[in-house]
Amino acid sequence: MSPRRLALRFTASLCLVGTLVLWQGEAMMRGLLGPIALTIDLLDRHHSVIALGIARVGADTVIRMEAGIRELIVTGTHVTHADPRARAVITTPLATFWLAPTLFIALLAAWPAQRTAEWPLRALGALPALALLLALDAPFVLDALLWGLHRDAHDPGGSSPILVWSAFLKSGGRFVLAGLFAGVIVGLAGRVAFRRA
Repeated sequence: MSPRRLALRFTASLCLVGTLVLWQGEAMMRGLLGPIALTIDLLDRHHSVIALGIARVGADTVIRMEAGIRELIVTGTHVTHADPRARAVITTPLATFWLAPTLFIALLAAWPAQRTAEWPLRALGALPALALLLALDAPFVLDALLWGLHRDAHDPGGSSPILVWSAFLKSGGRFVLAGLFAGVIVGLAGRVAFRRA
């Protein structure tokens, strides 16, 4: 397939997937809020998710998280004690969490298959890959926003693995992961289809 045709297929796929996300992205994210909150609670023993929802802030649709402190936090030389009255509220644009899945699906759909049997194999592999893409993104970025509050207040310039991971995702890592996951699924589907032929 020529590069021009491949680019056209990719553009068409991206437009179709993007339209679906614009149409149903908020509804799909509502269904994922429970697992995201659970993942954050498992990931971070210091904070507890009190409320996680979708809200409108001006013209933006955002994920809004209210969290408390359930265990002592040491940031630099500062100690923050657990206090049931303490609350932090963070918001982040909902659309950012659909960037990697949108690119991932568009790449899977656009990349040509050598055999027809590759398409159902790609679809089968896409489901766990999408779940992993979302699990590596939303819970970590939301939790990193909480840790960023502590860092900014008590240890400016400090860092931690979760803040580094969040910065990586926000600076293009989402696209890297989407491309990597798509390449793995395309490769595995092609190999399996070849062996069955």
